[in-house]
Amino acid sequence: ARFPDWQAVWSQWRRWRDKGTWAQAMRVLAKEIRLRCKRKADPTMVMIDAQTVQGGRAGPTFHEAGGRGGYTRGAKRTILIETLGLAVAVESAKPHDVQSARAFLKEQLDPKHSALPGLQAIVAERGYTGLLALTKSHGLNLDIKKPPTPPMLPPAKPGGKWRKGPRTFTPLRPL
Repeated sequence: ARFPDWQAVWSQWRRWRDKGTWAQAMRVLAKEIRLRCKRKADPTMVMIDAQTVQGGRAGPTFHEAGGRGGYTRGAKRTILIETLGLAVAVESAKPHDVQSARAFLKEQLDPKHSALPGLQAIVAERGYTGLLALTKSHGLNLDIKKPPTPPMLPPAKPGGKWRKGPRTFTPLRPL
């Protein structure tokens, strides 16, 4: 009873989203949180990755469907996140992860209205090596995180071949 009609709230949010008001408000809140955590107002390092969410709504007002072959029952999005865990930006990821990330980063790093003025480095998994030229052109360091190679085990029999040992979970810092 104390909240307005959901369609009115949804319509207002969409207007704010389309004008960029919502994104600006989120940037202001993120800066405030960073300052309270005794960090610089703008992040100097961000991480980029794609995420698929099963069962999410798909469509132009929420996310575009993505995933293997461009189809997923749910939503796929590219996310740019900073070290405190605050999402810097989230974008639809209908095309391949690197294509989507490239377009997404160009928009975020646009010198006319950069959302990330103090950015120095981007951390990504090995699937994002295609971003190297873009990051170099903006004077950024692209740090590609790779899992460690599994240990090699000696041959079981004399004269046999060395073989890969078992893979174990190894967290990649700061991912």
